[in-house]
Amino acid sequence: MPDNIKIVAIGSGNVASHLIPALNTIGCKITQVYSRSLLNANKLAHLIGTESIDQLEKIDTTADIYLVMVNDDLISSVCDQMPILAPDQILAHTSGAIPIDILSAYTNNYGSFYPLESFKKEQLKAIDNVPFLVNGNNACTTRTLRILARKLSNKVTECSDVDRLKYHLSAVLINNFTNHLACLSDRFLTENALDPSFLNAIIETSFKIIKDGKACTSQTGPAMRSDFQLMKNHLELIKQDPHLSKVYKTLSDSIISYYKKESHENS
Repeated sequence: MPDNIKIVAIGSGNVASHLIPALNTIGCKITQVYSRSLLNANKLAHLIGTESIDQLEKIDTTADIYLVMVNDDLISSVCDQMPILAPDQILAHTSGAIPIDILSAYTNNYGSFYPLESFKKEQLKAIDNVPFLVNGNNACTTRTLRILARKLSNKVTECSDVDRLKYHLSAVLINNFTNHLACLSDRFLTENALDPSFLNAIIETSFKIIKDGKACTSQTGPAMRSDFQLMKNHLELIKQDPHLSKVYKTLSDSIISYYKKESHENS
């Protein structure tokens, strides 16, 4: 794969705002940035000195790879509006959840180029430690996407649609769900005129345990101990908040059930 591989960026959102500058840095030639919003396309294109467009029929037809970085529900409609690709061109999406076959109607060579990370435009981060899950519909496409990913990151693996979706689900559990719990905790303390920053030490401890792979063996708390009186006291504090009460009950029941099963299996 040549160092000056030509790529068209289709999308200018959270993923594109990290991935496209990184690809530009390793020597790829980003020939265009497309977005439905020309303003957004302009912002990203300006960073790397390339053309911005807001009409798919204006896409450069000479690129090597067309990287689709849009919301999952827009992938098909975007590809429907693209020019027909040549037999040697590659179409790839960055979705964690959508099978690669969604691209089969548009090209002979297609695949996934999924960075397993949560990106925000305003939170720029290094990409060299972000795992990339790649897959192609044939050996040549897979090899090209794998080589490209390895220029960006030191952690790259080939991954089927099913396994990529499993990783995506796990990422939702650890990232989105954990973040939501932190949001609920912050709101509860703030509404009670208490300081959420007092939890910083325990947050650091908790995430070190998770990163060390010890989450399942380090569970603590009232549900783990089956301390039903303390759980009842907690629920009394939040009885005016049905949503938080439901979350508390659901997770407590899950912890009790999980460790009861573990105890039974190990006895």
